Amino acid sequence: MLNHYWQLIQKNNLFGLRDDTRIGVIRTVKPVLAEGEQLPVWANASRHALVQQVSATMLQLTTPLLDDPSEVVAYLRAGLSRVWAALPENGKLPVFTAGLENNQRIRIVLPEVLFERLYTAENFQGNGPDYVAYRNQIYDLVADGLITQLPLLTYLFAASPAKNGRAFWPAPDQERQLVQKVSDPDHLARTLALDVAVELDPYAASGVTEQMLNFLIDSCWFALSQPAIPLPAAAEVRRHSLAEAQKIAAGDPTAPVASLTAPIDAMAVWLNQVGLTPQRKQAFELMQSRVLKPETTIAGQVAATYHDISAAQTPLATQAHADLSMEEDLPGFSNLSGNSQALLQAVIDGGYQWTLLDREQNILQIASDTQRHVLIDGALTSRTPASAMVVAEHRHAAKKMLAAAGLPVARGAKFTRWPEAKAAFEQSFARKSIVVKPEQRSHGLAVEQFAVPPTAKQFAQAFHAANQDHGVLVEMMGRGTTYHFTVIGRRVVSVLENAAANVVGDGRKSIKELIALKNGKRPNARQLKLDETANRQLKLQSVTMNTVLRRGQQIFLASAAHPQTGGDIYDVTTEIDPSYTQLAVAAADALELPIAAVDIVIDNLYDAYAAEHEGQAIIISVDPIPDLTLPQQPDMGAAHSIAPALLTYLFSEK
Repeated sequence: MLNHYWQLIQKNNLFGLRDDTRIGVIRTVKPVLAEGEQLPVWANASRHALVQQVSATMLQLTTPLLDDPSEVVAYLRAGLSRVWAALPENGKLPVFTAGLENNQRIRIVLPEVLFERLYTAENFQGNGPDYVAYRNQIYDLVADGLITQLPLLTYLFAASPAKNGRAFWPAPDQERQLVQKVSDPDHLARTLALDVAVELDPYAASGVTEQMLNFLIDSCWFALSQPAIPLPAAAEVRRHSLAEAQKIAAGDPTAPVASLTAPIDAMAVWLNQVGLTPQRKQAFELMQSRVLKPETTIAGQVAATYHDISAAQTPLATQAHADLSMEEDLPGFSNLSGNSQALLQAVIDGGYQWTLLDREQNILQIASDTQRHVLIDGALTSRTPASAMVVAEHRHAAKKMLAAAGLPVARGAKFTRWPEAKAAFEQSFARKSIVVKPEQRSHGLAVEQFAVPPTAKQFAQAFHAANQDHGVLVEMMGRGTTYHFTVIGRRVVSVLENAAANVVGDGRKSIKELIALKNGKRPNARQLKLDETANRQLKLQSVTMNTVLRRGQQIFLASAAHPQTGGDIYDVTTEIDPSYTQLAVAAADALELPIAAVDIVIDNLYDAYAAEHEGQAIIISVDPIPDLTLPQQPDMGAAHSIAPALLTYLFSEK
């Protein structure tokens, strides 16, 4: 028999609100540390941070409440990966709960619009309960329904002892926490959510899976569809469910439980009636198969593979660590840009609250307890004027503004049509060292440097490759080396020396093999490329991809020095003369950019800059979105993260 609320849900077509149900995870973590080691103190910029320290030995991860279970898992993986990174050497995260120190609660929030629509549909006309009492009644119904499902939930999500290990089960005075109503701290009479305690899944690095969360959401809605438990029988129903669940938790994990067939079949009938998305169908079928095949439950897998929980601890912890310690990407968010991932690492470490507003567009909202900022691609903030962004995108306009501020820039001209560029080349450029590049910033792409004056054919190739939507800049080539300055809040936080993409011979390997070897040690964003430009450069140096270079012989694959075209980078932040950092800050100021990357060609990084010495330094590029990842991975020199400096700048100013 259907209950009154479910009849209203059906009548008013409200089941579609199921997808608006929000879910989150609250996980307590007590790392295992070597004797004498201490848990590092975790920063706390926001009381709503993903990772928070609750004691000298324990951390708590609290995900935001989201309507997408896969995103909840992503947040957990990201947070746990930063916990792993912060642990002292040989520190571990236990995958089973030896006690209640390491545990997790799944928090489920029904859509507020569901309560509003149901309350309106009741048409009480002033004679019914108040709204808060009404919504509490619905939460009571769901909580009671979940308690009747405790034997099934325990079977699916609790790791049984498997011989001499210990099962997940609270002390008698804490059994009520298995399913618990959460009250609004500002209105204690108002139920905000339901918490369901489940064991950590040792086969998932995050401790939960998307399938588990989807199944728990459907379990709540299934409970909402079931007849209410009569009040006189409620205590007995609760006692019976707890007793059955406890028996399952302490039982043989490989033995089937016949009493669970009926509830899982009833849920299957209900799900077929209301309809299933592919994700929810996959989740239910997985749980259904576990009821039919005990050996596929978490407890069954542990028992079959390791015989007891103690034996499972080390290999499963190692497996989880491998997933959470990805060398290059932030687990759960590997499809974000490198900038956004670098920023998120600093955000989690700094104890800030954050929300991923748009994964595809890399839009993040970062908050402390007093401020809030939205960032795009990890570094573009509201502090950057829109006009400055547009100017910085176009090299010619930026160069004019830099020159007007009295800063050194390369002499040259902009061309939009080939005949004019060809004429200028024949009259002047043909006998000079030049740089040909797109007028619009291109991150090193289609940029050609000619230390030796180019032939007419070489110039034509370079011009047409660079002639995109906004024309081509042809400039005099400055003498010296390119240095990459990152400016944040009028302060230089990193200086990198750039070298064009190259390989150095060892007398044994071909150029192609040397490239593969070098790429194996490089992040994806800085891979050396075997493209048309590389082949052209090799031809100029009279070698091919199959040439075996002499030991120490250096061959270049590009003419321009840029990290994103495979160039080398060396950290020289503490070596360069301070006058050049002042020049970089002045360049950012001239374009009204509080955050910027400034590329300057410098003849000698140790000689102080003097404006009257022409050619000593030339500003060649100002980028409003600096690459936060480059200082983390230099080919030589100290690696360091500059994302914390960006957060300090944003949150230290009012």
